[in-house]
Amino acid sequence: MIGTGFNKAEVEYAVALAVLKFQTEFMKSHYSRVHVQVCDELIEVTLTRSAPIPAEEKLARSPEGRILLRQFYQALFDSCRDLLRERIECAIGAKVESIINDIDLTAGKSTLFIRGNGTTGHSEFRP
Repeated sequence: MIGTGFNKAEVEYAVALAVLKFQTEFMKSHYSRVHVQVCDELIEVTLTRSAPIPAEEKLARSPEGRILLRQFYQALFDSCRDLLRERIECAIGAKVESIINDIDLTAGKSTLFIRGNGTTGHSEFRP
């Protein structure tokens, strides 16, 4: 169970708010759609951009440009990962073991995989 008294919908909502606030404040990204799924010890968050950034679209046309963009966004995310972890832990009342970020530049989507800390013998993310 995540935290005390949280059901699956409450967890999904709390994670969505924490991730969107983080993305807006620290990554300066704006998304029109967020989808959160909780399954056992894994929370998957998929964000879809409001609108493509023209400079990124142009850079992403070449393989080298896509590599540069992925490296840039990964470094940006890595520099703030601990802050996101703290916000999610606070929102759901449970420890987060890891957060993995994946970016699909052509679709304008960012996906986060958040794994709970199951070392206590029970699933932290099992609503």
